[in-house]
Amino acid sequence: MAGVALGLMGLLGERVTFVVSGAFLPLLFLLVSRRLAEIDATSVVPEAQLMLLRSLPLFAPLSAPVKEHLASRLVPVDVAAGTKIVRQGDPGDRFYIVRDGEVAVSKDGRPVASLGQGDFFGEIALLRDVPRTATVTTRTSVRLYALERDDFLEAVTGHP
Repeated sequence: MAGVALGLMGLLGERVTFVVSGAFLPLLFLLVSRRLAEIDATSVVPEAQLMLLRSLPLFAPLSAPVKEHLASRLVPVDVAAGTKIVRQGDPGDRFYIVRDGEVAVSKDGRPVASLGQGDFFGEIALLRDVPRTATVTTRTSVRLYALERDDFLEAVTGHP
């Protein structure tokens, strides 16, 4: 393409143009390979978070790069036992994944579910743009991973 753009094809012919272009590619690789290696060496993928995301059916359709990006955006949140994480009726701002511990889900004051390691909550308010549909309270001390609204929506809908 560069040979055609520079007019080499007409001057040198096809064969010579392809040889010159082909010889340029290794030179280009040598020029950028060190920088690419530096970028690769400094890139940190949080493996534990990535494995957790891979285990969730909600994220199964996402590509590996999208999952890696999401893993890097997860925010660890430690919450003491007896704490309300989300309240029914409040606006939704985050999606949560339970890393360790147990939470209780209640709707209109009645218990509806118990969630533990690998479970998630908060997606309905984000996906439907409605207030929280339930209250989630920690039963034990809990370690969660939170994903901000915009990061979650961009990943699952494909649009920012």
